[in-house]
Amino acid sequence: MQKIKMAIKYMYKYNPETEAMEDTEEKLVTQGLKSVKIAEVKHTAGTYLAQTDWYVTRKMEREVAIPADVVTKRAQVVAESDRLETAIAGAADVEALIDVMQSQKWGDA
Repeated sequence: MQKIKMAIKYMYKYNPETEAMEDTEEKLVTQGLKSVKIAEVKHTAGTYLAQTDWYVTRKMEREVAIPADVVTKRAQVVAESDRLETAIAGAADVEALIDVMQSQKWGDA
């Protein structure tokens, strides 16, 4: 079982006196696998929600009701996104992360 772990890496800086690259105290921040997968989930949810965003705009601008089926569909997308983000954050290893990603149920969003 492969564990997800983060290694702390530091920025390098050229030292002209030694003519070599040397570590600094500045940490190098990179995105890990979980961050990438959460971003993918957010993108997918945003893509689905974008299809019906005009209903929300119309509601805000002209007080025209959003159809119940659209409200339900949008709520399902948000709920699935929330579920996946929580599960990804809680994945203890790569296998668990794979299971989460394979459990996506966006429905017919």
